[in-house]
Amino acid sequence: MDDRVEMPMTLERLHVILDAYGGAPERWPAAERAAATRLVEQSAVARGLWEEARTLDGLLDALPSEDPSAALVERVLAAAPRVRRPRRWTRPLAIAVPLAAAAALALWWTTSREAVEPVATVRLDESTLLALGGYSGPTDVLLGGFTVDFVDHVPAVGCSDATLGCTDLDDAAERSSRNGTAAGAVA
Repeated sequence: MDDRVEMPMTLERLHVILDAYGGAPERWPAAERAAATRLVEQSAVARGLWEEARTLDGLLDALPSEDPSAALVERVLAAAPRVRRPRRWTRPLAIAVPLAAAAALALWWTTSREAVEPVATVRLDESTLLALGGYSGPTDVLLGGFTVDFVDHVPAVGCSDATLGCTDLDDAAERSSRNGTAAGAVA
């Protein structure tokens, strides 16, 4: 079933169809054929236009067909626009340009990576690897427990490096012993 909305056929549109396609309804556009046929059946003016188109078709069909002369064929072909064929080198060029760009990018990337100082590889012996297993850094104290000094409300952590801003453990233990708390008490 066709879901298209059929437009009403006018005498002007029928005239255009008859001029373009002739009087044979089977040559008319399929989308407009039914509307044009109804208009021809219902309108005397449309029927007159259709009869004229059929008469012209009959006269044209009665004419003998002649082959065009060689000179006419040559003139028409000379005046016809030429089809531009792609050049033979365009396809290889279309392949070579992206490959060259990829090669240039790879070359740039490898040379720019060499300009950066390579990272020195250090081989560690077994005793060094075992020594790395112990915690000795300033943040290692976060992995252990800590005590709270109830007087100053500042946690006393196990950091003894004054350059890092840590409080001295001996000083913190002395303060907490004066206040009657043990240095190892956990809040």
